[in-house]
Amino acid sequence: MTIFDTIVAECTSPYKSALSVIRMAGKDAFTILDKMIDKETEKMEPRRCYYCSIYKDKNDKGSLIDRGLVVLFKGKESFAGEDSVEFYVHGSRIIVEELLDTLVSLGARRALGGEFSAKAYYNGKMDLTEAEAINQLVNARTTRSKDFALKTLEGNSSLAIKQMKEALNMLTAEIEVDIDYPEFDEGKDLIKKVEEVVPGMLVKAQTLLNGSRQSKYLFDGVKVAIIGEPNVGKSTLLNKILGEEKAIVTPIPGTTRDIVEGEKEIDGIIYKFFDTAGIRKEADMIEELGIKKTYQAIQEADVILLLFEKGSSSEEEIKKLGLSEIINNKPCIYVFTKRDLNGTDTKADISISKDDKDLLNLFNLIRQRLNIAQKEEEGFATQRDEDIMERFVELLKGIEKDIRDQITIDVVEIKLIQATSCLDEMLGVESTLEDIYDTVFKHFCVGK
Repeated sequence: MTIFDTIVAECTSPYKSALSVIRMAGKDAFTILDKMIDKETEKMEPRRCYYCSIYKDKNDKGSLIDRGLVVLFKGKESFAGEDSVEFYVHGSRIIVEELLDTLVSLGARRALGGEFSAKAYYNGKMDLTEAEAINQLVNARTTRSKDFALKTLEGNSSLAIKQMKEALNMLTAEIEVDIDYPEFDEGKDLIKKVEEVVPGMLVKAQTLLNGSRQSKYLFDGVKVAIIGEPNVGKSTLLNKILGEEKAIVTPIPGTTRDIVEGEKEIDGIIYKFFDTAGIRKEADMIEELGIKKTYQAIQEADVILLLFEKGSSSEEEIKKLGLSEIINNKPCIYVFTKRDLNGTDTKADISISKDDKDLLNLFNLIRQRLNIAQKEEEGFATQRDEDIMERFVELLKGIEKDIRDQITIDVVEIKLIQATSCLDEMLGVESTLEDIYDTVFKHFCVGK
């Protein structure tokens, strides 16, 4: 990826359609356009649609590619932050490929995945968290995931990051002044100042972290493994949830010998269900292969539905099935089935029947076990952001502990700088001490 190149790509899906959109961005975009249309580019107003004849060479009227709309965007006014052109042409694959080939022959190159967003980032149109949100927005499958990505893209969460960074820089700057210029004294207790700032910042950071953790379920869905002995109602439950006969149901034990999958959206969350082979010791060779897949599904699941139909505690059932080590403290909901035949069971988390009208209580239990909120909190949409926020929260907790342990302020400063570096990493800016010293000279009259 060379950020200074003029790049071009089809923005719409690469299939035959009524309309296709081609985007070109870079320093040569207007020069290339001027060689292709029957209008003078210099006289065209930005952000205005022009109906043009588009040629391979405008001096050769026999080289017409198509007639369509052309829009210019100048510099920072464009998505990429550079001179850009968008073509709206008919969606014939021949037209699209002729147009792309012509743009490449005149000096552009085909863009790599995400390269327009990369230009926007490098040109200061967005920070790294906002750039990541674009990808999440494009891939959103539900209204909730779309809304979460839009919040991040609008910059609400990154604004909170920038405000925390500014506060940390201010603290560090005051410490630097105290160390390097002891004669500069405003009578401030720096330890007390840290105590005033960090706890509130920690609360905000934890809110962002919790929101980031929840975004995993918004974008990736919730993986739910349905497990239990043969004939406890696993396939019946899957079919009831999906509203279709997805899995075969018979009275014969061991009917399900492979993983049967299905998805269901409830309240903006996509649940991915895995109906598994029944676990039993007297399984034949084919069943054993299915049971191995059951163990794998358990390990990959976010939450487990452990089904049973006779009274025993969940711990006893897990032990009987030999799952103690595999489940390994994973969220597990104990589901008593065939309530219509056997009544309810007080040892279960929920009792269900094939005749139940809906299973919303079951979905509510899943949300509770995974701490999925009904409404999105602020946060970020990638694992990278979540990992950085976890480090940042731990550093703030470490600062609070240092204060309680009466560690000297110069040692506390090290963690303040490390915390600031985490925020820089999130925003995609280089971590240096320059911001701290800029703050020193901006807010303090050191030597005038």
